[in-house]
Amino acid sequence: MNLVNGIIIDEAECTAVLENIEDLILKTLQKPALDVNRVINACARLVENMESLEIMQKLPELGINPAMVQMYSAQIKESLGGEAIRRRLEIELGKGFDLPKPLRYSSNGAEAEQRLMPVGVIFHITAGNVDGLPFLSLLEGLLTGNINIVKLPKDEGGITAMLLMELFKAAPELAEYVYVFDYSSKDIYAMKTLAGLANAIVVWGGDEAVSAVRRLAEPNTKIIEWGHKISFAYVSKAGINQASLQKLAQHICLTNQLFCSSCQGIFLEDASETDIDDFCKLFLPILEQASKEHSLAQSEVERLFIQAQSTLELYHQKLERRKSGKRIFKGKACSITACSNSKLEPSIMYRNPWVKPMLRQDILRLRAYKSYLQTVALICGEEEHTELAELLLKAGVVKISLPLEMSDYSLGEAHDGVFPLRSYTRIISDFK
Repeated sequence: MNLVNGIIIDEAECTAVLENIEDLILKTLQKPALDVNRVINACARLVENMESLEIMQKLPELGINPAMVQMYSAQIKESLGGEAIRRRLEIELGKGFDLPKPLRYSSNGAEAEQRLMPVGVIFHITAGNVDGLPFLSLLEGLLTGNINIVKLPKDEGGITAMLLMELFKAAPELAEYVYVFDYSSKDIYAMKTLAGLANAIVVWGGDEAVSAVRRLAEPNTKIIEWGHKISFAYVSKAGINQASLQKLAQHICLTNQLFCSSCQGIFLEDASETDIDDFCKLFLPILEQASKEHSLAQSEVERLFIQAQSTLELYHQKLERRKSGKRIFKGKACSITACSNSKLEPSIMYRNPWVKPMLRQDILRLRAYKSYLQTVALICGEEEHTELAELLLKAGVVKISLPLEMSDYSLGEAHDGVFPLRSYTRIISDFK
């Protein structure tokens, strides 16, 4: 779905827009700076009307688990309300972010002012693993006063356009700051054209996606990377308890292990092969129960595809069992793979975590995966928490979480250890 100036356009119209898009952008840049208060107020209206929006009824039709719909709704209400956004802007950009009170100073007899400005034009190349990500990414660009070009991921479902239409109802002038396209990444001409317009490219994806953008971008274009991360649980022997494992299982089933913050697997502290097998036998019925409570909401065809894909992966692992040292604990609509190595890696997703041993003194060896580390659910004794958390953070982890809350977002929370809004602005000095 393509959206320009608040109007949905077809492929033929997109071609014409692509030929004239630079002139459209220059025309917008000639106008006074975007008033961030208009963006804040529009978001507040969106939150007020959230329950009645068409999109809330459409999300389950797109195969999104009802429990996830509720979680999305709660997070949107918490993070996009007027006061919430103002608080976030203040945390990330400092007080007075939206007020004409720049820092003034003297240098060699000349008066100068220093203030924040947008980077200009941001090209968002988004991933499809998080529902609504394109909208949330471009919204951060709007909050910092930028013009935003968005390339939608495949099978996005129209979520971005529906949310934007609601935003434009509250503040029509925002429409000229947003361009949404569903060009394929293989359309090199379109991608290069859009990249060439940008002061910064925001890329969401793994190493392959980031490398492709680096090849696409000009050397003088800033690249802001939100690459794929790997999150996991670390469980000490003193921390094993039914309640925590139930919450971890719920998280795994709610997110289907699709997010960067989703638990891909479990490191069991100082565990022998027998310890790991015993833990898998303990955790499997808990995971099965959570999977039963949070059934997959995909269509029948998608569900069968996912099951077939997981079955093939598990069968392959069984064939490789002697060489890899893996043991498969197969449950109903889920599985656990017991491993002898301590390698950090993604799972096969869709409720199929791994369990591996990890010596406490080897936690810092996770530094080898420093660019991939994100969230850890730390399940341990109360007296161990400080020591273990410190080791994990020194290794490069950016968030220590409770099991169920691994993918929750809190107001003012950094993303991958960075405040995004700071990356979307620049500090200028104006001497007079």
